[in-house]
Amino acid sequence: MDRVRFGRALGYGARHAAKTLLLAADAARAPSAATPPTAPPVKPAAPSPAPPPAKPSVVPSAREVKHLGRSLWSPLARFSSVVWLQVTGLLFAMMALFLLQGVWQQRAALRLPPYSHPAERFYLLGAASLAFAYFAASNFVRAFRRDRR
Repeated sequence: MDRVRFGRALGYGARHAAKTLLLAADAARAPSAATPPTAPPVKPAAPSPAPPPAKPSVVPSAREVKHLGRSLWSPLARFSSVVWLQVTGLLFAMMALFLLQGVWQQRAALRLPPYSHPAERFYLLGAASLAFAYFAASNFVRAFRRDRR
C-alpha cells in the first residue's frame, strides 16, 4: 500500500472516529429525561441572561459504530497483513541467501559421486535454498497482490 492510499485511509478512519467520539461525548453530557433531578430547582433572585440553546443529543447508532469499525480497522488490517508478508518474505530471502552461501562453499562436491557425503550436503543445501527462495518470492507476490486490492 503506497503512502498516499494509506494516508487517505487512515485520515478517513480518524475523521469518522473523531465525529463518533464527539457525538458520544455530547450524548453523555446531555441530561437524561428519564432520571428525576436530585435537588429541587432554586429560583434566581435576579433575571439572568438566557442560556445558549443546547445542541440536540444524538447518540451514534449501531450502524454508525459498525461503519466506524470498518473504516478504521480494515485499512489497518490490510496494511499490517501486507507488512507481515513482506517481513516474512525478507526472513525467507535471508535464509535462502545463507543457504546459497553454503552451496557456494560446497561447490567442489559437484565433481564427486552423487552418493558421497559432501555431494549429498551440496544437493541438500541447494534444495533447501531453492525452497526458501520460493517461499520468499511467494510472500512478496502475495503482499503485492493484497496491496493492490
